[in-house]
Amino acid sequence: MKAPPRVLAFPEWPRPAPVVTLWEGRDRPDAETLRAQLAADGYQVVQWSSGPAEGFPPHVHIYPELLWVVAGELTVLLPAEDRMLDLAPGDRVELPAGMVHGTMAGADGATYLLATR
Repeated sequence: MKAPPRVLAFPEWPRPAPVVTLWEGRDRPDAETLRAQLAADGYQVVQWSSGPAEGFPPHVHIYPELLWVVAGELTVLLPAEDRMLDLAPGDRVELPAGMVHGTMAGADGATYLLATR
């Protein structure tokens, strides 16, 4: 009698998780100060603006990405986690490589720094 085929369990990997940092400063964030801080930390930085309710559909990058809101509000969509993150000026989110995400600007649009390493 033949032994039944051996079934191996698929290995589990830790799921990448976004890291959200909420703004605790008393003043509104200054884009140039934030940009300088990111550059000092080794990031390449561009400033991006989206009009009201504009954004990007869910997509993925092979590199980590950091979004730091300077003005307006930005919703980050995380479909694999079935949740959304609402970011206000000064708030930031670090998205690991391979994390599916999208964005949607608030009613007044959004300006944010997009940083990668």
